[in-house]
Amino acid sequence: MIVVVGSAHDRVAASLVKAWPSAGLLSAEDLTSPGWVWGSDDDARQWIVNGRTVNDTQITGVFVRRSTVYPEELLSTHPQDRSYLASEIQAFLVAVLASTKALVVNPVRNGSLGEETLRPEIWGRFAVNAGLALRPFKLSSKPGKERPLKLKSVDVVGDQALGDLPEQYRTRSKTLVQQLGLHWARCVFDGNYRLLTVTTATEPGDHSLDALGKLLSGNVS
Repeated sequence: MIVVVGSAHDRVAASLVKAWPSAGLLSAEDLTSPGWVWGSDDDARQWIVNGRTVNDTQITGVFVRRSTVYPEELLSTHPQDRSYLASEIQAFLVAVLASTKALVVNPVRNGSLGEETLRPEIWGRFAVNAGLALRPFKLSSKPGKERPLKLKSVDVVGDQALGDLPEQYRTRSKTLVQQLGLHWARCVFDGNYRLLTVTTATEPGDHSLDALGKLLSGNVS
């Protein structure tokens, strides 16, 4: 089973569940439902996914579509208790994702998950080590005209680098993503092949959706 961690109101999460056979959505409602078991015994660990109990050994991969749990999602909880419960659920979710036997393709580090773990100061130095040039950051207090960028991207899925960039940039992107300890990420470049960002929050493109589904389901040959 593939688990997509997200919100029932997230269009991308819903489309991923629809695209991948046997995928299920893990929502905030599931995180507050009774039935969770998480201890040192791997065989006894149980998730609640889409209202159903699922053993951790049945889950092959996890795709995370959220960086936090919002108090506003916890409608069944008294408004005064929602902020506290949201922080507790967030901590529990991080612990689950950090210790599950399933493949989690998004980053989980230092008590955080999602894009919170992929700041420029983190991926920037790895990009330079991988041989990629960075687009300079420019800060200004004066308003000016924004020139549209011609963006290009490489989707790294496991050992594959998918995109229409020259091979050297696909290879270096794969090296960067692997050095970051990720199994999935998109590297975005400007028209001069300078790296703009590395993200796992974007929706997988058509060319990477199938590869990512196979990786998460354990069907990679």
